[in-house]
This record gives sequence, structure tokens and C-alpha cells, in this order.
Amino acid sequence: MAGIWVEVPEGAPLEEVKREFLRFFGKNWEDVVVGRQREKLFPFWQAYLGVKELHSQKGEKTVAQLRQEAGDIPVYEVLLG
Repeated sequence: MAGIWVEVPEGAPLEEVKREFLRFFGKNWEDVVVGRQREKLFPFWQAYLGVKELHSQKGEKTVAQLRQEAGDIPVYEVLLG
């Protein structure tokens, strides 16, 4: 994990989010965040995770499995790119 940014300015315009993203992670938002609807969906994102590496782990659960097993516990949307 490279970092977790949870102080995303709520209701801020995209340009402000991009500036703060650069300040927090040291990377340009456009160079890191992917997805066809990223500019449309960004107001709904409550956190950004900076990931250095991903490794598959045998027997680990997927997000879909966690959501299915969570019952009344909220499982938030996870967008990976």
C-alpha cells in the first residue's frame, strides 16, 4: 500500500480533486485513475488507495464474495484501474 487518501474534498470540482490528489500521492490524477466514466463518477468516490503491488493469494476472497457474505455490514464500491 502506497497510501490511503480519505480526506477527498466533498462536493469539490474535479480540478480541486486533481490538485489535492497530486499533493497527496505525488502523481497526476489523469495518469493514475482509469475508467471510461472516471470524470462522471469522481464525486461519488470517498477515498483513493495508492497501491504499489498486487499479488494473488490462494484462498483469498474476491470483493464479490465479501459483498455476498457481508449481510448487513456495508461493503463499499471498489473501482480498480
